[in-house]
Amino acid sequence: MSTAAISTSRPATTRWERAVPVYGFPVINKFFLVLSGLVMVAIILTAYRELAGLGPVSGMNDAYGWGIWKTFNVMVLTALGSGAFAVGIAAWVFRRKRLHALMRMALLTSFLAYACGLLLLGIDAGRPWNFYWIVFPWRWNMHSPLAEVAICMSIYAMIPLAVENIPLVLERLWYFDSRLRPGVERIEKRLHYFFPWIIAAAYLLPGMHQSSLGALMLLAGERVHPLWQSPWLPVLYLGAATFMSFGCVAGTTMLCCLVWKRAMDMEVLDEAARITAWLIFGWLALRSLDILFRGALLTALRFDRFAGVFWLEMLLIALGGFLLRRSVRTHDPQPMFIGYILSSAGGMIYRFAPTTLAFRPNPEALYFPATIEILVSLGFISLGVAGFLIAVKRLAILPAPLSEWHDMASYFRFRRPYIRWTGYFKHGHFGEDETEAAGD
Repeated sequence: MSTAAISTSRPATTRWERAVPVYGFPVINKFFLVLSGLVMVAIILTAYRELAGLGPVSGMNDAYGWGIWKTFNVMVLTALGSGAFAVGIAAWVFRRKRLHALMRMALLTSFLAYACGLLLLGIDAGRPWNFYWIVFPWRWNMHSPLAEVAICMSIYAMIPLAVENIPLVLERLWYFDSRLRPGVERIEKRLHYFFPWIIAAAYLLPGMHQSSLGALMLLAGERVHPLWQSPWLPVLYLGAATFMSFGCVAGTTMLCCLVWKRAMDMEVLDEAARITAWLIFGWLALRSLDILFRGALLTALRFDRFAGVFWLEMLLIALGGFLLRRSVRTHDPQPMFIGYILSSAGGMIYRFAPTTLAFRPNPEALYFPATIEILVSLGFISLGVAGFLIAVKRLAILPAPLSEWHDMASYFRFRRPYIRWTGYFKHGHFGEDETEAAGD
């Protein structure tokens, strides 16, 4: 994709007015088949892991009891998948109304990231046959921060995130099969009663477990390098998740617009970039002050790998924030997209460092993921990407101007005339008798 296409493909006056599925593109293509192949390999290797145990399939050892299934797929990817939390608070609590256009993307990416992370947690469990203890909550170790993380993550993914994505499915059922409308109406009415509680849990649970992921590494004490070991680690972990998730939601939306030639609403994107930049600079200031007051600044000036990792993540995050701030002034999507990539990459390094890159159990200890670990991790990431591709091509996820919806209606009026949406704009811009074609 050329940089010229990024800057000039759509006018800056475009407005996102509704969500429209990605029509005219098949779900199954070469890229989707590659993803499916990686998923199948991961499933086969997972079955082998359950039979052979962790030892033969991982690079974990007595010093490094956590591998990339926890340290990367949970610590890192759930931070990228916190968009429903971060964007939701900005849109609903702080009344940044333009960001409502990104909420469906935020809900979908969050659900997929958490679902894949939980699946890998189950695979990483050292003794999966002890899973039955989950039905005896009075035997849980409630003094363990890891228990709080597991409980909050599981509840958050299976209830708030799953329920908040149900309306997207109900919308499709409503307009694609009129026989299901009475049932859809009943489900929708019942959801309205529970949604205030669902939304409250959606704000509370991710804030708890994202900070607790940082608190876990406080237990490691001096085994975590001083540049990362801090009493503020829970706050810094939560802060990194906020700007990383904004980058995931807005950056993924921009990428989808480029790949599928969708219009970009620069007012919405500028708003997201402005908030992300402030989050980044606030986070950088807090981390810098923490290092300064703890007396760890001199360790950042040493010529070793720890200082190298520290400056790499800080420069990536700072440069990403600078580009985002610049893009708000120029309304240029190219530096904005690059800024999201750089800041998210720096945040990923930061979230990964305390558990692996900056973790020093003893001078001789070494961990490098085994081939099977890498393949399983890639397979479940591919599962999330494949789920995303199916969702955006079947459900109204991506924001678009109203003209895009009319183009879709015209497309399916010719391709599938037997599918019709009657009264779609009954309470909207058009008359009650307007009938528009639609499809999948």
